[in-house]
Amino acid sequence: MKRCWMLALGAWLAVPADARTVGELSFEKCELPVIGMRPSDPLNAECTTLSVPENWEAKDGRQIELAIALVPSRAPRAKPDPVFMLAGGPGQSARESWRQVAGAFHAILAERHVILLDQRGTGGSNRFDCPMEEGLDPLALELDPALATQAAKQCVESARETHDARFYSSEDAAKDLDRVRAALGAEQLNLVGVSYGTRMAQVFAKRYPDRVRTMVLDSVVPNELALGMEHAINLEATLKETLARCTSDIECKEKFGDPYATLYEVKNAIAAEPRMVSVRDPRTGAVSQRPLNPQSLSTVARLYMYQPTMAALLPMVLAEARAGRYEPLIAQAQMMGEDLGAQIAMGMHWSVLCAEDAPQFQPRPQDAGLILGDDLIDLNMAWCKEWPKREMPDDVHAPATHAIPTLALSGQYDPVTPPRYGDQAVAQMQNARHIVLPGVGHSVMGHGCAPKLVDKFIDAASAKELDPKCLESLTPAPFFLNFSGSAP
Repeated sequence: MKRCWMLALGAWLAVPADARTVGELSFEKCELPVIGMRPSDPLNAECTTLSVPENWEAKDGRQIELAIALVPSRAPRAKPDPVFMLAGGPGQSARESWRQVAGAFHAILAERHVILLDQRGTGGSNRFDCPMEEGLDPLALELDPALATQAAKQCVESARETHDARFYSSEDAAKDLDRVRAALGAEQLNLVGVSYGTRMAQVFAKRYPDRVRTMVLDSVVPNELALGMEHAINLEATLKETLARCTSDIECKEKFGDPYATLYEVKNAIAAEPRMVSVRDPRTGAVSQRPLNPQSLSTVARLYMYQPTMAALLPMVLAEARAGRYEPLIAQAQMMGEDLGAQIAMGMHWSVLCAEDAPQFQPRPQDAGLILGDDLIDLNMAWCKEWPKREMPDDVHAPATHAIPTLALSGQYDPVTPPRYGDQAVAQMQNARHIVLPGVGHSVMGHGCAPKLVDKFIDAASAKELDPKCLESLTPAPFFLNFSGSAP
C-alpha cells in the first residue's frame, strides 16, 4: 500500500524522460504550438487530452477533446498545487500564448508545475473559428452592421456539425477546468489569469471557491463589466496620457510637435478621403492594394497602446501619415490584424461576449468622435443579434466577494483594462491587494521584479507582505525619433 502511495506521489514529483502519469492523465513529451511567429527554439512541454461533454447538461451528447500541456517544475519534488495560466481574448489559446508569458513564470516553475489548458473553443480544444468570406476585409464588418449580422449567421451555420455556439461560455469552461483539476488529482489550484483570463479565474472562483488556493489577476476585467463597452473611452485616455509624454519631451516635441493633435489631423484627412493605397507586405514583400480608412488608424492606435515599446513608435508613424506616407500605418494595421486573427478563435470569442455581455450592450453615440468611435459597439450588437445563446446565471456580473488570497496587477498605461478596473475588482474581495506597475501597458506580470512578487505571493498565499518598491524603476520606452530608434 505504501509503495502504491509513493508511486502516485511520484507522478507529481518526478520528471520522467519521456512521459508521466498524473492522476487519470498520461502526458507525453511535446512541442507547444506557436502562432504568428517563427521560433528559433522549440517550446518543450508534456501534453495530453481529456474528453468532456460539449453540453454538460447532456453528458451523453457530443464530446470534445480538451488540449492540456504541463510545463514541468525544475524541482525534484514539485508542490502538489499546480499553477494554471488562463489566457486572454476571449479566444486565445493558453498553449499558443505560453511563449509570450513564459519568462514571467520562471520563478514559479522552481517549485510548481504550470498547466496550460486551452479553453474550449480555442487552440487544440475544438477550436471555434469564423471563416471570413474570401476577399472580405475584417475591418469592413465595423462599417456595416448588416454585413456583421450576416457573417454571424454564416459562422454558426458553417460550424453546426462540430460546434454548438451556446456552449462555449466562461461557465462551460469553468466546468472543464474543474474536471481537469479532478483528473490531475489536485485538491487546489493556483490561478493566473491574464486579461479575459481574469474573468475566467473569477468565474471559476465563484463556482468552486474551495478549489482555489490563490489567484493572480493580471490586467483585470471586473465581473461587473460588459466586455467592449468602454474600449473607446479607455483607449482615448491612454492615447492622451501617452502622447502627452512626447509633447513634454524636448526632442520628441521638436521632431513631432503634438502627436495627439496629429492623430486627429490624420483621422479627419482619411475620413474625408478614404481610398486604396499600395502597400508592401511587411512579411513577404509583396505589393497589394489595401483600404485606407479610419478603422486602419484606430487599429494601429489601439494595438500600439498595449505595449509601451510599440507605443514609442506611434508619433513617428503619425508624422509619416500626416506627410502623406501611409505605408507604415497600413502595413502595421495589416500585420496586427493578421496576428490578432491568428491568435483569436472568433467563434469562441463571440460565444462568450454574446452570452455574457450582450444583455448590457447599448449604443454609445458619445464615443462617435473618438479615435475608436462607436463602430466596435455597433459591431458587437449586430453580431450578437443573431448569435445563439442561452441564459446565464443571475449572478454572472455580480462583484467578487470571496476571501481567496488575490493579487491584482495593472499597467499604468493599459488602454483596455486600466488601473481603475483593478481597484473596482478588489473592492469587495476580503483578502486582495492591487498593485499598479508604472510605465507599462497591458499584460504586465513579466515586467521588472513582478515575476518575483507573483512567486512570493503564490508561495505565501498572501499579498500583505509584498514590497512593490522594486517596481518603481519601471519607465516607458523612449519614443522613436526615426526608424533607427530613439535618441542616444
